[in-house]
Amino acid sequence: MIETPSVVLIVDDNENNRDVLERRIARYGHIVETAENGREALDKIRARSYDLVLLDIMMPEMNGYQLLERVKQDPEYRNLPIIVISAIDDVESIVRCIKLGAEDYLPKPFNPSILKARISASLEKKRLRDQEEAHLEDQAISQRIARELNTRLSLSRAAELTLDWAMKRTSAHAGFIARILDSGEEMVIVAVAGHSQSLQYYQNTIIPIESDSLQKAVKTILPQSSVDREDYWLTETKSRVVIPIGRGGQVLALLILEDASEARYSNRTLSFLTSLSDRSAIAMSNALLYEQVQKANHAKTEFISEVSHELKNPMTSIRNYAKMLPSVGPVNDVQQRFIETIINNVDRMAGLVSDLSDISRIESGHLRLELEKVSLADVLADVAAGFMGQIEEKKQQLVIDLPDLLPPVRADSGRLGQILTNLLSNAHKYTLEGGHIRITANLMPDERAKRPLVLVAIEDSGQGLTEADKEKIFTKYFRSPEGQASGTPGTGLGLRITKQLVELQGGQIWFESEYQQGSTFYFTIPICRPGEELAADDQPAGEGADSDR
Repeated sequence: MIETPSVVLIVDDNENNRDVLERRIARYGHIVETAENGREALDKIRARSYDLVLLDIMMPEMNGYQLLERVKQDPEYRNLPIIVISAIDDVESIVRCIKLGAEDYLPKPFNPSILKARISASLEKKRLRDQEEAHLEDQAISQRIARELNTRLSLSRAAELTLDWAMKRTSAHAGFIARILDSGEEMVIVAVAGHSQSLQYYQNTIIPIESDSLQKAVKTILPQSSVDREDYWLTETKSRVVIPIGRGGQVLALLILEDASEARYSNRTLSFLTSLSDRSAIAMSNALLYEQVQKANHAKTEFISEVSHELKNPMTSIRNYAKMLPSVGPVNDVQQRFIETIINNVDRMAGLVSDLSDISRIESGHLRLELEKVSLADVLADVAAGFMGQIEEKKQQLVIDLPDLLPPVRADSGRLGQILTNLLSNAHKYTLEGGHIRITANLMPDERAKRPLVLVAIEDSGQGLTEADKEKIFTKYFRSPEGQASGTPGTGLGLRITKQLVELQGGQIWFESEYQQGSTFYFTIPICRPGEELAADDQPAGEGADSDR
């Protein structure tokens, strides 16, 4: 006996032929329907899904040739196997039927053993074809589900998508997904579909895991079904299936489907739900890790903010009192060096605190930029003036070459000054005594850009970068070995902050460097269009910071 009976359509205008075939096919264990001609058969094929058609050729209204042609031209039915059984047995007719798409051809009167064998072979081919198509369809759906699940790192979104696909592929009238808490004894409903308002009320509420099917699913990581009415959430439910969503031997959530009928899912449906749960487990696991990272980042930001605030007052006091010491009474040379060491180290601490605060705000998205019309020449002049003492002390030459009619830029004035300060500080620190530094700026039209840009270049004749250093230059806490060996102070955050500040203002930054020959750092900044009204951006403001390589 065949576990799932096939549905066979017999098409013949002769009633006796139909009766003989119908009785015989029924004995094979199949469901049989009949049609008197091709037109009636075509209507039935369009109304119901058949596994096989046994077709006569010579019929009124629409003959077998015409039916074959119509069926095989329709993409929806072209894979339906058709065996022609006809008294016409000339080679030309047989070839014509095969060309039109017939699966096989048997002459009348047919041999019962051959008929049974041909029917079995045709149904087996169809079964294998259907399996292949189903597998390809499941693969395509699985790929689509994977793309959808990985689009966003959100636990609730992953749960909603998983439940939506589960409801689409089953007859379930209701379902929900519950996240398992760390204890393994409680759950929180994170997605609901088809349930009454009463269950939606429990969404995001902690619920004990009490039913046997839920407890088994959590412990064994295996699907569980239940016909115990005490397990059901809804009064109309008659059956329920529980699919664990787990990874690495740990159940993260449960997919629970309830049905108003005595539903028994096919192996294909259960296989789909299992595959769906595996993909969902990856997405949910990633979402949970992302939530933990976000919480850790938030805690880090809060900690750095509190520590920065607490350190500023004592550092300011230490610095001010150290500077006041000479005014209290005479100090000798040794004492003066000690005072200068205290002040220098406090300044370095202040720079480190400021850098940490900036990088934390940028990475958490809490850096506010006040975008306005800014004169690049004015900002650069102020920055250069602050460095002149240090540059003259190392006998370096600083050249600033700006065009007379450089348009104003669209930038945060303080942050633009911080960018220039970081880059000029680097050029100064890594350029030997007597070296030169050159700063230029030019308008750079770019058809791909939303607005014209100003290109700023800071060129130095310093130590340059090795190939290994070039790959790490914008990473956090990186300092070149030359800088560390020479005792050049720095936190390793300056260029990282500079890069992010440039990008936050709509520009880009890059560099060219040759070891022992010098480096040139470039960055772009958008110009401000005439008459453009500027408002504060949606991102928070920090303070300036020193830079280092």
